[in-house]
Amino acid sequence: MKNKLRLLLKWICIFVLCFIIVYLIVFFGGWKLFESGDPILIEIGVALVLSFFVFAFNEVVTDLQKRVKSLEKRINELENKQ
Repeated sequence: MKNKLRLLLKWICIFVLCFIIVYLIVFFGGWKLFESGDPILIEIGVALVLSFFVFAFNEVVTDLQKRVKSLEKRINELENKQ
């Protein structure tokens, strides 16, 4: 239960961070990327927004992989003690 809450809290933090980043991009002229009608600028804008989401997802997955590796190491240590 505690891990689920921690993961939910991390997700909320990442969501808020992504929202703030997207808001700042749009606020500081990013709306020109999407409303310009130029396909290249629209693609750049979408790629920029998606890159933040992929980066956040990658951070979560990396953290979970580290936890799994530490648990595997701990299990091996406990098995070797016996």
